[in-house]
Amino acid sequence: MKKTLPALTLLSALLAGCGQGPVPVQAASDPRGGFMALSASTGASECNALYATAPSSVQVDSSMRYGQVGTLILSFADDASKGRAVTWMDSALPVDLGQGLGAFENLPMVALRTLITPELIATLETHLPGLESVYQDAPLHYLLAESVKFIGADTARNTYGVSGKGVGVAVIDSGIDGTHPDLTHVAKNVKLVGPLTDSPAGGYLYLDLPNTDTSSGHGTHVASTIGGSGAASAGSRMRRGVAPGATLVGVGAGDGLSILYALQGFDYVMKPEVRETYNVRVISNSWGSSGEFAPYNPISLAAKRAYDAGIVVAFAAGNEGPGANTLNPYSASPCVISVAAGDKKGYLASFSSRGRVGDALVHPDVTAPGVAISAARALTGAAATTVPDTDNPRYSSISGTSMATPHISGVVALMLEANPKLNLDSVLSIFKKTSRAMYYTQTADNGLDPDQVTVKRRELWEVGFGYVDANAAVREAVRLNPTRFSVQTSTLPGWTGTVATSACAPVANCVTTAQDSHTLNVPGGASVLRVATEWGNPAYDLDLEIYDPAGRLVGSSTQGTSTGEAVSIPNPVTGQWRVVLKGFLNPATTYMGSAEVDQIVRK
Repeated sequence: MKKTLPALTLLSALLAGCGQGPVPVQAASDPRGGFMALSASTGASECNALYATAPSSVQVDSSMRYGQVGTLILSFADDASKGRAVTWMDSALPVDLGQGLGAFENLPMVALRTLITPELIATLETHLPGLESVYQDAPLHYLLAESVKFIGADTARNTYGVSGKGVGVAVIDSGIDGTHPDLTHVAKNVKLVGPLTDSPAGGYLYLDLPNTDTSSGHGTHVASTIGGSGAASAGSRMRRGVAPGATLVGVGAGDGLSILYALQGFDYVMKPEVRETYNVRVISNSWGSSGEFAPYNPISLAAKRAYDAGIVVAFAAGNEGPGANTLNPYSASPCVISVAAGDKKGYLASFSSRGRVGDALVHPDVTAPGVAISAARALTGAAATTVPDTDNPRYSSISGTSMATPHISGVVALMLEANPKLNLDSVLSIFKKTSRAMYYTQTADNGLDPDQVTVKRRELWEVGFGYVDANAAVREAVRLNPTRFSVQTSTLPGWTGTVATSACAPVANCVTTAQDSHTLNVPGGASVLRVATEWGNPAYDLDLEIYDPAGRLVGSSTQGTSTGEAVSIPNPVTGQWRVVLKGFLNPATTYMGSAEVDQIVRK
C-alpha cells in the first residue's frame, strides 16, 4: 500500500535524509528522445555539440527560492528515466498524478509542486538516476505593411511561387483571435487551462476555441505577422504577413505565461497528432526571461527536443538593449534562431538586446523588422482595448523583438516550402550567407557633410549575421533543392557611373542633389530581375530606383548609409528598363552596377 506514512511525516523523513528509503530506480539505457528527425543535422551542428556529453552532475536552478511551496521542473536524459521517476515520486512523495505531480507527454520532464528545500533537491538527485536538471517555475514576459516588402518577402513569394503553404507554424503566445478576417489559416487554436500539476490523470486540458487571445492581443499580432492574409486592409493586402499560406497552430497561455505553461505549449506541439497532422516545422516564441544561458534549463531542453524532431525554433532576442549581455537566455541556445529587431531603414533598434563580445553562443543570429509593425489586432475581450491604427481599427502597431521574431518564422516557412529538407543548421547557414550587413553612423556636425560622418559595421554580438533578406534566403533554399526547381541565371552587361555631390538630411531640405541613370535590356521569360549597385564606402547614402519599360517605378531600395543598394523585381516584362541611383548624402561617387535574371522552373 503506497504512502503508508502520513504525508507530512514522510516528507519530513525525506527532507531529513533519515533511513535508506525506497530503492533507487535503475538508470535508463534508452537513447534520448524518441522522435525521428525530419532532416539530418550537419556534423558541425553547434546544437548537437553542446549536448554531446551529459552533465557531470544535476544542474540546479541558481535562483531557486527555498522555504516556500513552488513548482519544480525536473528534466531527464530520456523518457524511460522520466517514467521511472514518476513511479518513484508517486509512491514515495506525498503527491499523486494530477495532485502535485504531472508528467509531460512528449518532453522528458516532470512537474512537481511541493515545499522546496535543499534537502528535497538532494533527495531527488539521489533517487532519480537520469535526472539532468531541476528548475523552479517562474514567470516569463512577452517581448513586445512595409516590413514585409522591406525584407523582400513579397518578391520571394511572387518569384518562387511560395507562400508557406503546407508548412505548419506553431505560435506559443497569449493566444490567437481566429475570428479576425486575416487569420483564416489557423488550423488549430487551443487555450491552456490549468497547470500540469493540478490536472487529473496526469494530463492537462486544452480548450479548442475560435479565439484564445482575450487578454492582450500579443499572440494575434505575432500570428498575423507570420501568416496573416491582409484581408481586412481594404482589400489591398498591404498588411499581408510574410507567409500567408502557412498553417498556423495557436497555443494560448494568456498573459500569465510561466516556464511551466511554456513547456506545456512545447509538449502540445510535439504531440504526433499535432506535429504530424499540421506538419509543424516552425515554433515561434516572442517571449523570454533574463539572466544567463543555461543549457539544461527546461526551456533550452525543450528547444533541443524540437530541434531533434526537425523543427526550427525561433526566439526573440529581448528588449533590454542597447547594453551588452542583455540577451534573452532562451535565445542564446545554438538549437534556436535568436532574432534581433531593426527598423524599416535597415538600422538596429536601440531597444534590441545585445549579446557578449566574442561569445560563440550569446549573440543574436539575425535581425528583422521590429519597429512600428502594423498587424492584426485582437477584436474581442480585453485584448480589444489595444490601441488601433488610426487608418484601420482592425490593426495595431507595436514595436519589439516580439514583432521581429514572427518575420523570421514566416521567412523560414517560405524557405521550407521551397526546400522541405532544410533544418535549423541549414537555415542558419543560409541566413549567414544572404543577410545584409548593418551599419551605424556618427556625425560631427549637422549631418550634411559626408566627410564628417563615421560609419561602422555592426558586429555579430549586436545583430547576428545581419538584416534578413527573405528573397535571397528563399533563392538559396531553391538552389539547394535541384530536384524540385531548375534555376538558370543570365548575367546582363555591367556598367559604371558617377553620382555628383548630394547633401540632404531627414530634418532639412536638400542642399544639392544628383543622380545617374542606366538602361537595361531585359529578355523574355525571366522569373526575376536583380539589380545591384556598389560604391564601397559605408558612409555614403544613395538610393536605388528601378523603372519598368512603361516608366513606372516598380522597385526601390533606400536603406540609408551603406556600401551599396540592391533590388529584385519578380516576373519582369521584356523591354528596356531604367536604373536610377540618386544621391542623398555623398560626395562625387563612382559606383559599379550589375544585373542578372533568373529563369526558374518548378519540376
